[in-house]
Parts: sequence; C-alpha cells; structure tokens
Amino acid sequence: MASQTGILGLQGTVGGLVFAKDGSVRQKPASNKAAFASSASLARTRENAAEFGLSAKYSKLLRDSLRVSIASASDSRLASRLTKAMRAIIGLDDTNDRGQRVFDSSNSAPLLGFNFNIGAGIGQTMYFPYEVTGNGADVTMSIPALNPASDIAAPQGATHFEVVFAASDLDMEALTFTNGVVAAPLGILPLNGAPLVNQTVVATFPAAPADANLVVGVVGINFYQQINGKFYPLNNNSTNPLAIEYVA
Repeated sequence: MASQTGILGLQGTVGGLVFAKDGSVRQKPASNKAAFASSASLARTRENAAEFGLSAKYSKLLRDSLRVSIASASDSRLASRLTKAMRAIIGLDDTNDRGQRVFDSSNSAPLLGFNFNIGAGIGQTMYFPYEVTGNGADVTMSIPALNPASDIAAPQGATHFEVVFAASDLDMEALTFTNGVVAAPLGILPLNGAPLVNQTVVATFPAAPADANLVVGVVGINFYQQINGKFYPLNNNSTNPLAIEYVA
C-alpha cells in the first residue's frame, strides 16, 4: 500500500509502479508462474508450498469432521494451529521425497492432546478420570466416577454441563470422513447433581476403519445455564475445552 512521504513523495506500490524511498520508480515485476514451476532455484519453495497446501487440506478435513463439537469449543487461531500440527506430521514421512510427503497414520501420535480451544484446557476443567479406547467399529469413552460438585471447574453462571465425546474416521488420501454415531450420550446434567459411576459412551462407525485411515476421538465439556426450564449455552465458549484424546 502506498504512503505519502512528502508533498509529492510516494513510497510503496501504486498500480503497476513501485515508488522507492530514494525517489526512484520502477515497474512492478509480473508474476511468472512458469518460472515458479520450473526454476531450479525455487525447488525448496515449491516443496514447502506443496506440503503446506496439503497440511491445510488435512486440517480442514479434520475440522469439518468435528464441526459440531468444535462449534462450541474453538479459538480464532484453530485453523493455523492445526495446520501447523499437520505440517509437522507430514515431516515425519520417511518414505516419500520432500515436497511429496503425506500423512501416515502411523505418525499420528503427535495429534494426541491437541487442544481445539487454547483458552480452555481439559486439565484445568475436567478433574474426573476417563479413558478412550478403540475396538473394531467402536470408539469408547469410559468414566469410572464423576462427581460434578468436585470434579468439574465450572465458569461463573453455569448450572449444567455436558460431556462432549465424538469420533471421526478420516481417509487422508481421498480427503473424506465418516462420523461415529453416539447412540446414548450422557446428556446435559446439573452441576449439583448426584455422582456418576461406571459410565460409558460409545461412538460407532458403519464399519471398522481401514488401517491406513486416521481415527480420532475428542473429549470436552460444554456449560449451560438453565432458565425457566430451558438450557442456554454460555455466550462465551472460551470456557469450553475440547481435545483429541484418542488417535489410531
């Protein structure tokens, strides 16, 4: 963007002209896609661009697959943070050449613990034990014991909570996904309610995921305020944590 540096002086780009600080003017160089695609000096740039672009596609696929859960628990930098995580996983591919590396499900462990809402950590909100396991077409969350009064750090104004659990099966080559169906969620529960014991929540896929696919299970919690028998989500979702607690 051009800026005036004096009565007549300009600095920056106006139209196709570049005004330099020293007063010189030159024509803005034209974009040369052919040179970018073939120049040997730009090989590293092309490789980085290819892998970054693929990372962005992986990031979007995962976000799309968990859209419902993420809607109430995310931050403004989620897309860029998840793309960075995917780029790091692509870098673990030791089979393909640089610029052609892809996501390998055997390298998916770094996604474990990824926090979708940087302002709300599970470790600072959910103090009850749980475990997420996979078996065939099922991904299961097991909760041995949960006492809402002591095991949940609820924000001011909240009267109820909802344990969030979801699972997705992602084909990282075809860029498609399948969501697991949770038939019996725990539902919205009062924060002053009775303790829960030996609860299980199961997400079931239509078929067992392929070995090459990425399977993720996310755990989180949403908070509500009950008014006149209706449950209202707290306006600011910065208090709702959500993280990847299972990968395969």
